[in-house]
Amino acid sequence: MTEQRARNAEVIAFLRQGPLPLAIAGSWRTTEQTFGVEDPANGAILCQVCAADSDDVNDAVTAARAAFLDGRWQDLRPDERALGMLRWAQLIERDVEMLAELESLQTGKPIREARGDVLRALDGLRFYAAAARNIRGETINVSRAHHSYVEREPLGVIACIVPWNVPIVLTMSKAAPALAAGNSVVVKPSQTTPLTAIRLAQLWDEAGLPDAVFSVINGSGRTVGEALAVHREVAMVTFTGSTDVGLRLGELAARRNTRIMLELGGKSPNIVLDDADIERAVVGAAQAIFYGQGQICAAGSRLLIQDSVYDEVLEGVVAQAKALCIGDPLDPATEFGSLTSVGHRDEVLGWVRRAEGDGARVVAGGGIPSVANLPNGAFMEPTILVDVPPTAPIACEEVFGPVLVVQRVRDDEHAIAVANDSTFGLSAGIWTRDSARARRMARRLETGVVWINDYGKFHPAMPFGGVKLSGSSHREWSHLAMDAFLEHKSIWEWVQ
Repeated sequence: MTEQRARNAEVIAFLRQGPLPLAIAGSWRTTEQTFGVEDPANGAILCQVCAADSDDVNDAVTAARAAFLDGRWQDLRPDERALGMLRWAQLIERDVEMLAELESLQTGKPIREARGDVLRALDGLRFYAAAARNIRGETINVSRAHHSYVEREPLGVIACIVPWNVPIVLTMSKAAPALAAGNSVVVKPSQTTPLTAIRLAQLWDEAGLPDAVFSVINGSGRTVGEALAVHREVAMVTFTGSTDVGLRLGELAARRNTRIMLELGGKSPNIVLDDADIERAVVGAAQAIFYGQGQICAAGSRLLIQDSVYDEVLEGVVAQAKALCIGDPLDPATEFGSLTSVGHRDEVLGWVRRAEGDGARVVAGGGIPSVANLPNGAFMEPTILVDVPPTAPIACEEVFGPVLVVQRVRDDEHAIAVANDSTFGLSAGIWTRDSARARRMARRLETGVVWINDYGKFHPAMPFGGVKLSGSSHREWSHLAMDAFLEHKSIWEWVQ
């Protein structure tokens, strides 16, 4: 069934290797237990993948810890680690098209988005390869009797638990800074989207990089993810995913006081004020929610429009939603692909039906489109809801799909109050021509990220993460992420 959609010859050959093995201790391990990876655009099984059990998890972590202790990676000079990561990057760049097609096939996202994701992951890897050469300690003069200084050292084994929505980017956002800092990494991809992580492990081997420093183990969160969180030799867990699962992992990690980095859910407000560039704001508001089929933690899922421009902005965003080209994710013309599964699509539609029962009105989408030659795909129309009661669940809770809740606001104070009335605090957008006004509002928004006259822009040099139930105090990307994967050791040397 693979040939029905896979087009790249290397992708077809890769999928035919199945069941795809686990990358453990520098070798490839097959298991009796496997699971199928589904193509959400047509419901076909792409391939089988080997599933790890608790013994496999222990073997992967033990090997990663041994690799850390013997210094095969952490004891390399920083420039040697950097050059190794750059060799890995060269192979990823060579395989951009293969990786993009694998990403599109396993997620259902348009190939144009998948290519962008691979390039973003590649940029992040190169950013941290450079950062590996810039790890600095600090000398602190506290007395004439001491030489006192602070060293920054790698932690050990880092467990990277990756979700299904942007798998290659989120694998790299965790693994690259951890590796640059000198740690060993064990990646657990989502069961629904493990293919690009497996390919990254193959490329790590092809680059001639040290065994057991980068491992990939597949399986369920309950079996593999939780085993990693409580393993005595895991120094840190980094997780992106739902708030409920993140809090559960946090509880498990706390049993051993294991360091944890959480990037969780969001219900992000996108505020359009009366002096905004309406044309730009309309396009930005649509992209904020419909990019990635709305399956993005930072999606601008709440559109707050000031009264005087409400009708104009709403009309424009509705037109944008209706104009999106829904189709085969591998077609370069497709702008809006499938959701991750039929089950998830039906769950999102259930949110819409319940919202209607609460008094909301659908002004765009709300149904299942017909896509040529893909009748069994997990497709859904981009959907916009108005007249949503502020206490309705869909106005407060993360849907994780292409559903935009539109609300009126009177003025800046009202917009800030509505925006902050949330248990989440990941991101926000502000659209106004008045930069001072925007900055005043940005300071008062209870989020980790604010975009002004733009939305959803990322760069490895800029930190990303949230507050409240959207994440922990650590940030992904930037030098802050690098710092999270390092220990700070204070050293006092008596000199007289």
